[in-house]
Amino acid sequence: MIWGWLDRHAVAFGLALTLAAVGGLFFWLHRTRGAAPHWGAPVLPARAWPPLALVGVLAALALAGMAAALAGDAGGIDWPALDAAVAGWVQRHVPSHWRTPLVVFTQLGHVALLLAVGVLVLLALARRQAWLHAGVWLAATGGAGLWTRALKAEVARPRPADAWVTEASHSFPSGHSAGTLAFCAALAWLLWPRLRRAWRWPAALALVGLALAVGVSRVLLRVHHASDVLAGWLLALAWLACVLGAAEWALRRRAGR
Repeated sequence: MIWGWLDRHAVAFGLALTLAAVGGLFFWLHRTRGAAPHWGAPVLPARAWPPLALVGVLAALALAGMAAALAGDAGGIDWPALDAAVAGWVQRHVPSHWRTPLVVFTQLGHVALLLAVGVLVLLALARRQAWLHAGVWLAATGGAGLWTRALKAEVARPRPADAWVTEASHSFPSGHSAGTLAFCAALAWLLWPRLRRAWRWPAALALVGLALAVGVSRVLLRVHHASDVLAGWLLALAWLACVLGAAEWALRRRAGR
């Protein structure tokens, strides 16, 4: 199976994508030197850089701590106990007739759908010759998926025993949660300068809210522990901070700011 082969080589592919993204960034800076500013302006204000970096560092540290604790290499928070408490609440308050609508809704975060829509977005950006933005899109969405698979193989956490749907991969972190948040946040970054000012925050909040709802649906379906979903969000935040931070730096450098 291609997914098993990808899991075994996820770290190598993740590193290769990271190196390619860094190389592509500097190549873009070199090729666009002195060109007309058709690539767009920075999206984030300069004052957003310190919070973005802080969020990325804290998310990465929290994710590393969770992975170490679940692997038995560190103490700290008792994640299995917290997961059991959340699972107990779900069993008491989420009736079985919710299963079908939850299964339908959670497909919004399925890798096949994200991949199909992601390719369409990538082709649209390439058609506009928005090469930096196409690279950001590919790195943000593809990188989140690769690092999720790498961490799944490393931690190898089993799925909850009473899951309502069957999944073949390991549980930690949640791929639906990481992939959907990376997808929606990157899409919000792409759309932000192209939307009317009145629509920017509502659109961004709607996209992020959709991503969070997909993550919650994984817990309600009992196919993930709550900490798996939290870890998926942390992974996406850490990776997005790197990718979007690098893109904003490049845009500011080309704009001379």
